[in-house]
Amino acid sequence: MTKKRTIVFVDGNNWYHNVKSIIEKPRAIDFRKLASMVAENFDLNVIEIRYYNSTPDIELGDEVYYKHMVFLASLKQKGLTVKTRKLKKIKAGGKVIRVEKGIDVMISTDMMRKTLVEDVCDCCVLITGDSDFVPVMQLIKKANKEVLTVSVLKGYARELLQGEFRFWILKKQDIVKCFGGYDGRER
Repeated sequence: MTKKRTIVFVDGNNWYHNVKSIIEKPRAIDFRKLASMVAENFDLNVIEIRYYNSTPDIELGDEVYYKHMVFLASLKQKGLTVKTRKLKKIKAGGKVIRVEKGIDVMISTDMMRKTLVEDVCDCCVLITGDSDFVPVMQLIKKANKEVLTVSVLKGYARELLQGEFRFWILKKQDIVKCFGGYDGRER
């Protein structure tokens, strides 16, 4: 039997904050290694990895901005498709705060386009713990395609773990194997 053509969709902000609870430097993770590990675990053929994240304003400080932009550029150099939106400024309680807006919709739209419109993949691997994706996941499943999720336990929404979709809860030892330059030793 042929392995399912699979695209990995990474919800960057959700992933970063959830994984930060387990390891100190989530940016050191090699998403190609993570995708390979997921493909092996679920017997899939990964054809693309797509990373989604917001970009900070340069006014937040040169260091934060440039570190983030260098990180995104490094993902592109490794062959990942990187899609971004700027953080939005919102007034709340007399303060201006910056929030991520539109990333989940961008991911959902791309998942539908790649599976249902362009028919370039049979399976979407969604690296997130966010249950906001359940409606699009149900739509894709109804079209006889598959969506599964991968995340760490912290921040993994209960709704994603209730059996409607396959999932994988990553442990620290799984994450460590995805570091660039992993040599088999714990960090």
